[in-house]
Amino acid sequence: MIHRHGFLCGTPGIELGAGFQQSLGAGVFGGAGFILQKMAGSGSAWIELGGEIVTYDLAQGETLRVHPGHVGMFEDTVDFEITRIKGIANMLFGGDGIFLAALTGPGRIWLQTLTVSNLAHAIGPFLPGKG
Repeated sequence: MIHRHGFLCGTPGIELGAGFQQSLGAGVFGGAGFILQKMAGSGSAWIELGGEIVTYDLAQGETLRVHPGHVGMFEDTVDFEITRIKGIANMLFGGDGIFLAALTGPGRIWLQTLTVSNLAHAIGPFLPGKG
């Protein structure tokens, strides 16, 4: 499973399709909800992940909760669920939104440290101003 814009290209034998979709309401993920691509087959594929790539091998039943935008890809043995952050104070003052991705092993996951939106926010102050 790959984040929605992650697949760049693949050799013959690679199949790509919709793997997961969950509507989370307008404005949360640009109104499109949370979508993952499913890659299968035999061959080579090129995947785009942003920033530093952090890889985890989850044991059976081990769960890692992360901001959904940092989920780059994961093996199909990993259970994936979008969960809501508990507690009003956490949702309002946590600074990371109100949803987390819960990835439960066994399997390997690849996290990306710099999402496109975070990159745009980081370089914004260095771009020329209007006029």
